Amino acid sequence: MLILNKNSFTLPRIEKSQFINLLRLGLEYDRTQGTYRINNYNNTKKLIDALSSILNEEKICFLQKCIICNKNFPCSSCKYIESCTTKDLPFECVCQNCLKKETNLKNNNTPKLKNGKTSKIKIQQKLM
Repeated sequence: MLILNKNSFTLPRIEKSQFINLLRLGLEYDRTQGTYRINNYNNTKKLIDALSSILNEEKICFLQKCIICNKNFPCSSCKYIESCTTKDLPFECVCQNCLKKETNLKNNNTPKLKNGKTSKIKIQQKLM
C-alpha cells in the first residue's frame, strides 16, 4: 500500500499518453516543482486505478485533511475505517484528536440537573 498526499506527490517519468490521461482524470502538474496534485475529484476511482498501474502498487491511498485543524492523516489511524464510505479517498475528514476533543466537549456541555443526573437535552456547539 502506498499513501500519497493529494496536494503534492511525484511520479516516475511517464509516456505522453499516460500524462494526458492523468490530466483528464483530474490531476494538475506543477512544472517548477515537478509534482502532481488532485485538482478535480470527479474521476477518483479511475485516477487511483491509473496511478496504481503507473506505480506498480496494488493499493493507493491518500492522506485525509482534517477540516478542523488542517492536519494531514492516513485513514489507517482512524477507528471508523471499517464503516467509512470514503476511506483512502482524497477528501476531507476529522482527525482522531479533533474527534476526541469534540466528544469531550459534547460530554462536558451536557446539562446536569440539580440531583447530578444528566438531562436528555444536549447542547450542540459548532467547533471552529
